[in-house]
Amino acid sequence: MNKFKIVNNNTCSKINVLDLDLEKFQYKLIEDWERQQVVKGFTKETVALNLRNIDEFIKFNKKYVWEISAEDVEKFYYSLVGKGLSHSTRRKYQSNISTFYSFLKSRKSLELYNSIGVLVPEVIDEFNKFFHRKDDDDVRVIPPKKEILDMFFNELKSRILTSRKYYTVARDYVFFKTLSLSGLRINELVMLDINDLRFDLGHNGKIHVRYGKGSRGTGHKPRWVPMLSGLDKLLEWYLEEILPGLKNNQVNAALFLSEAGERVGRDTMRSNLIRRQKEIGIPKSEQFSAHQLRHAFATNYVELGVDILTMSKLLGHSNVSTTAGYLEPSSNFIENRIRLAQNKWKSQLEEVLREEKNEC
Repeated sequence: MNKFKIVNNNTCSKINVLDLDLEKFQYKLIEDWERQQVVKGFTKETVALNLRNIDEFIKFNKKYVWEISAEDVEKFYYSLVGKGLSHSTRRKYQSNISTFYSFLKSRKSLELYNSIGVLVPEVIDEFNKFFHRKDDDDVRVIPPKKEILDMFFNELKSRILTSRKYYTVARDYVFFKTLSLSGLRINELVMLDINDLRFDLGHNGKIHVRYGKGSRGTGHKPRWVPMLSGLDKLLEWYLEEILPGLKNNQVNAALFLSEAGERVGRDTMRSNLIRRQKEIGIPKSEQFSAHQLRHAFATNYVELGVDILTMSKLLGHSNVSTTAGYLEPSSNFIENRIRLAQNKWKSQLEEVLREEKNEC
């Protein structure tokens, strides 16, 4: 005899529906949402990312989409906090969850009620909704301290020769050093192929970022990033000495490989960054994420004199105001800039006074 599942809803009566039918019904809802995104003109990469976000959300909760509550959403968000994800990445999850449930409410409410007797739940409320960066001054990302970065990279570099897993430690060192010297997003870096390194272009070579982050479903936004501060030499060493030891006789065009010879994943590298810091002994309060390395890159070069418009192009931002939010100049830098401005004003005033004196 078939087993039936009792679906409860606080606004409706109980209705018996086969478990197997529930799985198929939920799959059909997600499939319809996928088609709606394609119709809107989203790229296949954006649609795939949105579906992955929803799939991860559903698997975490282990419930059907109509059984999920606002509290379940909050628990899912809380699980993301410990992964070192940037604020904007976590907001992307929320955006997809919110969009998916808006689609269910607008297009599937009647079908849900007639089929299984439930209403589309309200899963996003004022208590679990992420603030947009413009509305939340407390979400500012602070770059890691210079001494912490020096400690991390010096210690990790020294472990290359002593570690049993020489190639993976060296790969991690080059990967994280590349993040700090290029300002790339972690997904942009894991998606690089060997051929994306063009040592023949520019002064020291350039990186072709093919999977640059787009906006509003527009797809990837490619750009070129120069190899600065010795990054070209580091990557040449990696290609010659380290990458061959990871290939395991497999043909793979990816720049950064796992021990199995496959392209590394961004979640794996995020976990490795946390693990390496713990092994080195960096205090938890000083530990940093890959996204913070990106902020450190921006702050460092702006302090060296790179203008904010140029920096926005390097980071792949479409809006300069986004770049401004990345900058966290030191107090010494601010003081020096004020002193330079004062000296400039003083010089201009003295020049005006000299001209007036000569006229008299």
